[in-house]
Amino acid sequence: MKKHFQAFLHKNFSTKALVLIPIAVGINLIGGTICSALKLPLFLDMIGTVLVACLAGPWVAALCGLITNLFLAIVTNPVFFPYAIVSILCGLVTGYLVMAGFFKNTAGAIFTWLACTLTNSFASSAITIFIYGGATGINTSSLATAALIAATKEIVLSVFSTSLIENLVDKGLVFLIVYWLVKKIPKRFSSQYAPLDNASLINERAKNRG
Repeated sequence: MKKHFQAFLHKNFSTKALVLIPIAVGINLIGGTICSALKLPLFLDMIGTVLVACLAGPWVAALCGLITNLFLAIVTNPVFFPYAIVSILCGLVTGYLVMAGFFKNTAGAIFTWLACTLTNSFASSAITIFIYGGATGINTSSLATAALIAATKEIVLSVFSTSLIENLVDKGLVFLIVYWLVKKIPKRFSSQYAPLDNASLINERAKNRG
């Protein structure tokens, strides 16, 4: 068991990958702070997480998301604490889809965006409903959720609908920014990291099997 864990750490958390984490967390915090200061119904606090998922893999992205949420919970608002699981799940989903080669073209990036959006919407809605009773008051979207609950008396539908719409826009902007950044990153730099190597390896194996 110890050897397997060490192999897991060695495979997924290289020094180069770990160096990216504080940078990515900083990007997340900047995006989240801007949205919070402007009182926008968005978060933009996963740009760094998605970027790391593209460069260093799902588990580094998951750790990046966890650290971001823990920092936000401690420094700004403890409401963010349970949502750490959402960031972890989104990092894993995005990272594994990148490893499978889904981020190499626009169609794949759109699929990854939608997968991340649905993951975030389901997970965050469950937390909002079962822990916070349907609204957190973090941003103005809580007002829309409260209005829908009052109008429809359907808490699950109201929370999920608001979350889905919010995430489609929020994650759409996140993935658009990251997709542009990934295209701008020199190949000699991005090729050093696991997801691109694994995607290439998967493609090579598929060709050999064919």
